[in-house]
Amino acid sequence: MKNKILISSVAMLLVVLVPLGAGHSKPYYEGKTFTFVVSTKPGGGYDFYGRLGAKFMEKYLPGSTIIIRNIPGAGHIIGVNHLYHCKPDGLTFGLFDRGLYVSQVVGLKGIKFDLAKMSWIGSFASEPRVFLVAKHTPYKTLDDVVKSDRPVTFACHGIGEMQYMEAMVVAKILGAKNWKPMTGYAGGEGELAMMRGELAASSGSWASMRPFIESGEGRAVMFTSETPVKGYEDVPLLPKVVGKEYKPVVDLMLFLVRFNRPVAGPPGIPTARLQILREAFKKALHDPELLKMVEKARRPIDYIGGEEAEKLIKVVLDQPPEIVKLLKEAYGVK
Repeated sequence: MKNKILISSVAMLLVVLVPLGAGHSKPYYEGKTFTFVVSTKPGGGYDFYGRLGAKFMEKYLPGSTIIIRNIPGAGHIIGVNHLYHCKPDGLTFGLFDRGLYVSQVVGLKGIKFDLAKMSWIGSFASEPRVFLVAKHTPYKTLDDVVKSDRPVTFACHGIGEMQYMEAMVVAKILGAKNWKPMTGYAGGEGELAMMRGELAASSGSWASMRPFIESGEGRAVMFTSETPVKGYEDVPLLPKVVGKEYKPVVDLMLFLVRFNRPVAGPPGIPTARLQILREAFKKALHDPELLKMVEKARRPIDYIGGEEAEKLIKVVLDQPPEIVKLLKEAYGVK
């Protein structure tokens, strides 16, 4: 009888000491609002992927809300500077231009982040890049653009992003003397400027530029790709038109084509929370509904996970001195 009373007393004590629902705490994201930073203006490829990713990640973080915050400026640098210094609580992450990999390597002014230290969630897609000219220009081929004796104005978001990097680096390795990157054109504004006759050329992901080219407003003159693009087999590929001495630079650019549309959060997101974000990103990019939407939009999905992204960014940032020197020369950085 005494033993029964003792057991009963212990049980009652445990009820008092252990809060109701202990061991069944809700996930950190339930009832929370996340911010998905897109480091450019609304419209365009990055905004498309950001909004699509937010919609489907929210599905796999039940009870959460994910809002898009566009922070444009300085070729995505302003957005990533902001993202890098956000509180690492797992409630803020973002999408930005992979041209910033090279911007960090050359030590571009204004960068206040270290991509190697960020909390990597993954990457949306791999796709060819295309160089194109507006229909109003006299240029018909890549050779015409390279050898132009008058300025060839290129649309760019800002100094440091991929379009700027491509124009500067490719001009150097092809020997073009008159390519002039013009900054301030984001979210499809470059294509509109080309249609108005304000700019001569641009570059971009194939999915983003394809409608512009297929409408007849632009002409493809070169692809950054290892294999020909279907329907454009006569358009030259960057690896085929440069000398062997520039192969390391071309390899870097092909690497950037693969590691496209990256997503990361500020440094120091707790491991458990980062893993939850990585898993939600993975599930989102494999969701059948999302895949149908990107197929309809004629945009690719080539999922890269957070752990692989961590490794890839270290490879990108670890360039040999001779490549860093060439990139700095192309950028005009001393």
